[in-house]
Amino acid sequence: MHKRFSIVWIVLLLYVVGYFTICVNTEKQDLLWLELSFLSFIVSIVLLAKNHFPKRKYIVISIILTMLFLLSNIFSFNVFTVIQGIILFLSSCASCSVFEKYGKNSLNLIRNTKKTDVVVSILIGIVCGIIWGGINYLLMRGSNPVVPTNVIKALIVSLNPAILEEVAFRCVFFAFCLSMAEGELKNRFQRFTGWCMMIVPHILPHILFSMTNGILESVLSWMISLVLYIVVFGFVFAFWQKKRDVITAMIAHGIVDWIRFCIFGLPI
Repeated sequence: MHKRFSIVWIVLLLYVVGYFTICVNTEKQDLLWLELSFLSFIVSIVLLAKNHFPKRKYIVISIILTMLFLLSNIFSFNVFTVIQGIILFLSSCASCSVFEKYGKNSLNLIRNTKKTDVVVSILIGIVCGIIWGGINYLLMRGSNPVVPTNVIKALIVSLNPAILEEVAFRCVFFAFCLSMAEGELKNRFQRFTGWCMMIVPHILPHILFSMTNGILESVLSWMISLVLYIVVFGFVFAFWQKKRDVITAMIAHGIVDWIRFCIFGLPI
């Protein structure tokens, strides 16, 4: 194992420690997303310092993604939106710089080796999004009131998690693993680490660990929620990034949240 690769687990451990520190002392979920944003920012800066900015076309793609993200926040625009936009741009550039450098072992932003690849990615994303959107509805309907929302407004807002979370909170962490492994995840441990970094940091802010019901009950409840989120959502989107391309995961993620926002209301 490459000596630098141990840095990945040190970073993940520090992040998890920070997560539990925030949960135990504040129980404020917004701070968990702030911590994840900070982690993405640090990782992006490290990767850009190591690999420099990518070619112009990837910078243009990063700008387009950032503009779409900013558009998705039109109904709740604030200073933090701008900060997250900057983090998204940096993480997109950082990811592309790593993937540009290491080629075959990288993620595809958009698979386009064949003329039909883009269409196939879109179709997979739509079908996956509808299926998992239905699963999410079944999981949420018992504990959440129905708050019908304008479908266009919900669609615009759904661009936020689709872009930000798939790029800044998932893709860049795989790029970090690949860079620390000098371009190839050579063994099962390194590949397992890659999956962990694509799933765990993104999942944790969705779950607030609380000690209100006693230690044992709280830990069990949190672990059940963690496993459920990983199996139902975290792994699925990471799988499509790894096995297809990032745009497939974005579309699927966006549709899942679009369905949720249409039925249960906007998170603003």
